[in-house]
Amino acid sequence: MEVSKAYKLLLSSSYDEFRKLHDFLEAMSEREGFSEAFLQELTFVVKEAFVNAVKHGNTGNEASVVGLGFESLRDGNTRTLLIEVADAGNGFAVHEIHDPTSPGLLMEPSGRGIFLMRAFAEIIGQEKFENGWKLHLRMRPY
Repeated sequence: MEVSKAYKLLLSSSYDEFRKLHDFLEAMSEREGFSEAFLQELTFVVKEAFVNAVKHGNTGNEASVVGLGFESLRDGNTRTLLIEVADAGNGFAVHEIHDPTSPGLLMEPSGRGIFLMRAFAEIIGQEKFENGWKLHLRMRPY
């Protein structure tokens, strides 16, 4: 039997929202019983996705918002955390980002965030919706 808990957070499209995001992730992590190590991975992934939504999706427009949704699933001993990050802009095609460790790209200033996110989370999709783009991620809490 699968047990699910949902969490949602709506932030203005500003880097000043990092404290609210961090506090939210800490509270959710404590409620869910995630380890401190997993919380650090989760924080990195979600903050990077938030930065991408602010910078690339909403192009720095502080009047826009970033929506974050989390669904914590448990099926026996198996835990899954589904994450959704939604911007209100044009976004970018995450699967078209080149590997920044490829020869010729090592000195490029972009693409590292997505590359590092993939070390901790699986990018399971990206979709256009009427107001922007949604990025879907999956992590395995421990």
